[in-house]
Amino acid sequence: MHMGKKRDRDGKAVSTTKTMWDEEEDAFWAGIMAELGPDPEMNADQVALREEERIKRAAEATAAYERRMLGEEEDDDEPEDFYASQASNLREVWTELWGDDLPPLLSGPSMTPTLQMFSVKVSVIREGLKWPLHVYGIVAVRDSVDHNRNIMFNRTRDNCQILTEKDSSLVLTGPSRAVIVLGPVTLEVELKLKGSNESEDKVLSFIAAGYDFHDYKDSRLMNRDYPSMLSTLEFTFAYVVRSVEATITVQVTEGSWPEDFHGQVTACTSSMGDKNFVLLDSGDDKVPVDPDGTVKLSRRVASVELAGELAVYVRAWQGAGDNTSEIVEGKVLFKPKKSTRSFGECDVGFCILYVSHG
Repeated sequence: MHMGKKRDRDGKAVSTTKTMWDEEEDAFWAGIMAELGPDPEMNADQVALREEERIKRAAEATAAYERRMLGEEEDDDEPEDFYASQASNLREVWTELWGDDLPPLLSGPSMTPTLQMFSVKVSVIREGLKWPLHVYGIVAVRDSVDHNRNIMFNRTRDNCQILTEKDSSLVLTGPSRAVIVLGPVTLEVELKLKGSNESEDKVLSFIAAGYDFHDYKDSRLMNRDYPSMLSTLEFTFAYVVRSVEATITVQVTEGSWPEDFHGQVTACTSSMGDKNFVLLDSGDDKVPVDPDGTVKLSRRVASVELAGELAVYVRAWQGAGDNTSEIVEGKVLFKPKKSTRSFGECDVGFCILYVSHG
């Protein structure tokens, strides 16, 4: 934390101790204001008033969050919690300027620091919520490459995901391109709980959180918790230095995938040790395979250090729940390349899979 002395407009000394929340807000607004730049239509007094109002709203939101964590009673008109306040502000500012269109895929290697998203899970529920949770909504990330949401999770009310205490991780379908770290990165969450009817739906998590990465010299794994009124979300991601984007495909080339075999496809990079991220997990359902043999992965993009390795694992089994049998596994190793695709074969007994990335 940073210490210092500051005086308000009446000349009274005020504390300038920066808490974790102040630093989160600084990172969040650094990204927003860097994109906005100065408003040519506003004079100095108007700019000062806008800044004063922003600081006031953030202070009220932070105070509300701290009171809730201490268990103190809140008024009905208490301001939203810290991250929800930022989410409201972000929606007003960012959406008005640039909208929410899906970003295009990057062409070619990035060779910059990137983020590899591993998982997003509901780690804590509160206010009397009970498992299972029927969840729908959006989880997305924005970086400075463009102004659009890079979607990681997106479900409608009629296609919600059921989370249990044992399995509370969201099934991620993105990001659709590498998250580039050339400046602050903003995480956005708007998740709802499905009730018996739409009027009884509740907001599970409403978050906008900025993260300003330091100039790390090495890749590293990170966990961040983001609390809101009804839950805490845990994000697990990796900061990957000098990295390239790998788009992974898996295709059955010999044999076929049996109807009664379930499957999982995961990947990991040498810089992250044995920490895998899921590309497909069919659970107790059958593996989705197109007529041409292409396995329909939930997500396909990985961030890999150019000097490292990418491993793709395929696991297949019969049975459901705790009654599984006939587990078979295969593995393919790749050395990332700047501009060409790499190929490999994975033999899981009943079929041969053609695995590629690039």
